[in-house]
Amino acid sequence: MTPDQAVQFLVDTVNFERANAEGEVRRSFNGSYPPLYQIGYMIGGLQLRALHHELVDSRKMTDREFHDAVLQGGPMPIAMVRARLEKLALKREGPATWKFADELPPAVKLP
Repeated sequence: MTPDQAVQFLVDTVNFERANAEGEVRRSFNGSYPPLYQIGYMIGGLQLRALHHELVDSRKMTDREFHDAVLQGGPMPIAMVRARLEKLALKREGPATWKFADELPPAVKLP
């Protein structure tokens, strides 16, 4: 995909304004960011959608409660946001045990 094609894709598919699309594509193509930089945003977005599905679609929280709680917590890994919202006990050692892909809503299931 050329830079112009990428800009057009963001405008047509993601509904970006052209100036924002050009900025995103410029950052991606000029080499000032590492190749996996953008995927961090994608994974974070998928994790938030999965957490929303787990907590809001199950009616454990309202939309407003969920969004307020996420914003009040500030920046932290989404697994930690989940632990805070669900009041889960944390262990000092070891990886997070949450497998967020299992909680993705059907419209965004990964292959």
